[in-house]
Amino acid sequence: MDLGNNLKTLRKSKNLTQEELAECLNLSPQTISKWENNLSMPDISMLPILADYFGISVDSLLSYNVKEREADKKELAQRIHALVNGGNTELAYNELNNSMCKWSLSASMNHLMAWVAYTLSKDKETEARQSLLEEAIMYADRSISLDGGETSKTAQAKMTKCFCLVDLDRKAEAVKIANLLPSMYTSRERVLAKITEGSEQKKNIDTMLQFIEELKDEMNTLLK
Repeated sequence: MDLGNNLKTLRKSKNLTQEELAECLNLSPQTISKWENNLSMPDISMLPILADYFGISVDSLLSYNVKEREADKKELAQRIHALVNGGNTELAYNELNNSMCKWSLSASMNHLMAWVAYTLSKDKETEARQSLLEEAIMYADRSISLDGGETSKTAQAKMTKCFCLVDLDRKAEAVKIANLLPSMYTSRERVLAKITEGSEQKKNIDTMLQFIEELKDEMNTLLK
């Protein structure tokens, strides 16, 4: 979605300044400027009005391309993970935070923002740490709401929220949420290992065994 550039191009095609367009729409020039620079988005009720004003469809105004948007999202997510894994968590946080306006309705990107904020909080002290943890919870809640419990994103977001709550000394809340998470015995990996056959089953069993080994290592670390 590239509403900002589209709006700027359409405005200039009518030889309008930002001030003139703002006056036509009964808005402030600052609002138009923020839209054109993708710093904020118009309210959904404004989209038909803008489209009608420029004589185009809402889809054309948004230039919405699902495949391109998904590719952009995947590329950004991979870059953010690479930055965090490379120890550049603050850089990852800043880059993702600056682009969240574009991804505000994406459950997966909201969870990614929650995870990055939580990860960054580990390197901070007192107020900065608390602020990041609260921010992570906000994004986790948004991810849960957007996902609607439909996929594993909800469970992942709840896990992140639990870790944040514990770090904020709100353990009782975390335990309450954790008790509602799916059991490992009902996991996708376990079910697939049981219902497939041949080479596919072997692949699923290997995945499950690797998952179990990773869990064992994690649990043994907690016992130390």
